Amino acid sequence: MTPDILIVSNRGPKDFVWDEGRWVARPSSGGLVSMLSPLASKPTVSWFCCVSEPPDAALAQEGLFTSAADQLDAGLHVVPVPVPAPTFHAYYGRISNEVLWMLQHRVLGRGGYEYLDRGRYDAWADGYLAANRMLADAIAVSCASARAILVQDYHLYPLPALLRRKYPRAPILHFTHIPFFDVGLMKLIPPSWRETILRGLLGADVVGFQTDDDRDAFLACCAEFLHVQCDSPSASVTAADGRCVRARTYAASVDVAGLARDVRSKHVAAARARLAFDPRMKHVIRVDRLDPSKNQLIGFRAFERLLETRPDLRAHARFSAFLVPSRTDLGVYRAYRETVFACIETINNRFEKDCGGRPIQVFYTNDRDQALAAMADCDLLLVNSLEDGMNLVAKEWAMISRRPGVLVLSETTGVAAEAGDSALMISPLDIEGTARAMATALDMPPEERQHRIDRFRRRIEAWTAHDWLAAQLADLRVPAEILDLPSALPA
Repeated sequence: MTPDILIVSNRGPKDFVWDEGRWVARPSSGGLVSMLSPLASKPTVSWFCCVSEPPDAALAQEGLFTSAADQLDAGLHVVPVPVPAPTFHAYYGRISNEVLWMLQHRVLGRGGYEYLDRGRYDAWADGYLAANRMLADAIAVSCASARAILVQDYHLYPLPALLRRKYPRAPILHFTHIPFFDVGLMKLIPPSWRETILRGLLGADVVGFQTDDDRDAFLACCAEFLHVQCDSPSASVTAADGRCVRARTYAASVDVAGLARDVRSKHVAAARARLAFDPRMKHVIRVDRLDPSKNQLIGFRAFERLLETRPDLRAHARFSAFLVPSRTDLGVYRAYRETVFACIETINNRFEKDCGGRPIQVFYTNDRDQALAAMADCDLLLVNSLEDGMNLVAKEWAMISRRPGVLVLSETTGVAAEAGDSALMISPLDIEGTARAMATALDMPPEERQHRIDRFRRRIEAWTAHDWLAAQLADLRVPAEILDLPSALPA
C-alpha cells in the first residue's frame, strides 16, 4: 500500500530504558513520539527514522545506538534507514548535538558550542549533509508519491529541499521542536551552513515553530542572509522558485486524556509505592534529560542556597532529581554529568547532618512511570532550562499534579508564554532569585497553588497534542477527519 502521509525524523518511536543491568528499547510515550503517535498509527502513514548499528559492543551501551530491530513496532509502519556508524556519529553527535543543539539553546563556550575546526567541517559534509541525503534517497526508493510529508526538527534542516526535488507537488511541512536561531546566533556558523539550513527549510510549504518569537526569528534570518522577500503580516517567504512558504506557530502540547489514563495505571501506582514520598515532607523535583541546556547545575546550587537561607526547611525539604541519560557517547555530556554529580555530592555532604539525611536524591534512568508518580505528588517542580523550545514536562505536571504543586519556571522556555501568570518565573542563571522563588513556592497557601495550576490547566486543555497535529494537517490541506483526528481549533 502506498502511504498517504510520510513522517520523517531522526529518532524513531522507541526510547532506551535501563532494565536489569542493561539498556533495552521500549515504546516512548514522551515528547515528539506521543504527539505523532495518533497519526503514525494510521495504516496509510509511514514513519522514516535513522538507525545506526553500534561499531562495537562497548559503545552500544555507552552511546545508546539504535538498530533497525530496536525501532520496529507492530502498531506503526516504521521504516528504519540505516546510516553507517561513522556517518551517524558525525551527523548526530558532532553536528546536530554538539553544534546545532548547543548553539540554538545558547550553550556557548567551554562545555557547549565553542569553535569549528577542520573536524567539524568534515562532520558537516560527510555526516550531517550525507545523512540527510541518505534519508531523502531511502524515502524516494520506498515511496513513489506522497499526499503530505511532515519533517521533524533540527537534525533534518536540509531535507525539505531534497524532498522537494523528488516530490515536486507533495505538500511538505518542517517543524522545529527547539528554539530557532536569531540573526546574531546564526552569524556564529559559516555562511554556507546557514544558507543550507535556510534554503533547506524553504523547500517546505509550511515551516513550523514552537513560538511566535521563533517564527519571527526565522523570517528575520531569511531576510538577512538570503535577501529574499519576506512578508511579516502574512508570515511568509517567497522562495527562489517563486513558491510562497508560510511560517507558522504550533505550540507543542500533551495528550490530556492519555496522561489521565497513564497516571491512574498500575505501573504508576507501583512506581509511587517504590518512591514512597513522605506526605509530611516538602518535595521538590525536576524531570529532564541530563543536558547542559537543562541547567541542572544552577538548579542544585539554588537548592543549596535555599537550605542556607532557610534552616527551618532542612529537616522538611527533599529534592528528587529524575535525570534521563542523554547522548552518553559525547564527551561534553559525560563531563557535564560528572560535574553535576560532584555538585550533588558536595551539597549532600554539607547538609546531610542538619537535614537528617541526604537532601538530594538522584534517579539516573529513563523511567516515565516513576517520573509521573513524582510529578503528581510533588510540592514544587523546577524547570530552569537555559532555553527550551517548549518543555512538555511543565504541561504534563500541570495536568496530573495532586498536591497541588507550584511551578518554578525559567523565562527562557517556550512554555513561559502559556504559564507566565501561573508559575513563579525566574532567570535561568540567577541562583539567588531561584532560591527565593523556591522558598515562595514552598510557603504558598494551598488556595493560591490551586488557583495558579487551574489557570494553567485550562490553557493546556484548550490546545492539546491533538490540536497541534490537526493544525499542521489542516495547513497541508489534509482533512483531519480522514485520520480520525479532532479538527484544529480556530485561530
